[in-house]
Amino acid sequence: MKRTYYIAFLCIFTGISCGTILNGSFEIPDPNLSEWFIPPLYWNRARNNSYNDCYVGLHREFAPTPQYDRNIEMVHWKIPAPYHGSKFVVLSTGDLGLASDPLITESTMWQTVTFQPGHRLSGAYYFGTCDFIQYNDYGKIYLQPVDPNSGLPEEIVLAYSDVLTVGDFKSTNQWVPFYYDFTEQTAGTYYLICTVRDMLDTIYKSYLAVDGLKVCTPLYEFGDINMDCSVDIQDLTILSEAWLSWCPDPNYIDGDPNTVATTPIPPGFIYDPNSIDPNCPCQMADINKDWTVDILDFTILTDNWLKKGY
Repeated sequence: MKRTYYIAFLCIFTGISCGTILNGSFEIPDPNLSEWFIPPLYWNRARNNSYNDCYVGLHREFAPTPQYDRNIEMVHWKIPAPYHGSKFVVLSTGDLGLASDPLITESTMWQTVTFQPGHRLSGAYYFGTCDFIQYNDYGKIYLQPVDPNSGLPEEIVLAYSDVLTVGDFKSTNQWVPFYYDFTEQTAGTYYLICTVRDMLDTIYKSYLAVDGLKVCTPLYEFGDINMDCSVDIQDLTILSEAWLSWCPDPNYIDGDPNTVATTPIPPGFIYDPNSIDPNCPCQMADINKDWTVDILDFTILTDNWLKKGY
């Protein structure tokens, strides 16, 4: 409780953003820009190179500069649309101009946010590369405590991807959502940091796109299937993809009441992990955890339609 009171004190008597990420959907451009690209307002950018800047630009869609080998284009990925709203931000290990590329090894942005117990931080990322596995570039979104002596975790990784994960010259192919729930032990004031980094070489670029960052209270039991703190069409879409699926708890242990369905288990049930379609989001869509995605889950979702967590 002492930590909770301390956090509340910070929210009242300091200028730190408390429970709110400023411009988390990257809809607001920086009106003071002098660069040829448009950075987002309220976000700090790394300037630890001779160009005293890094690429952090707003986009409605994005495709990297083509890379060729013997006149064969090697990179075929692009980001066709935002995850949320009308724009997203792209961080690049380069893109300040050809002359700058050997000097740009990272692109990083951050802001300071205070989280309270019960808060959920959610968002989505997209990682793409023009590099190959020998030079394992990576993108990461993480939290670092402002006060290293606060007793908070030294680092909380929210999202991570690299060339080894996606493959040579490839990407995640779609936006990847993530979330983190804060407890009494982890609540506090952090730097929220987004970064993409070159490893060993600075010739071929890699990219990290970020969108839809928000802080709110979780609503899964009310139908927030994708855990973005809002019950909406995205949740309904996931539920429809899993409609009438039977999905037993993958951690089921016979006799363990914590893994038993809320309705009676069928007679003679033997758990077989191979019976679950890995491409079906039934575990997410089974809101009431009765091992079936049906009208009961649909009713929970529609009863809380457009409900938001704050």
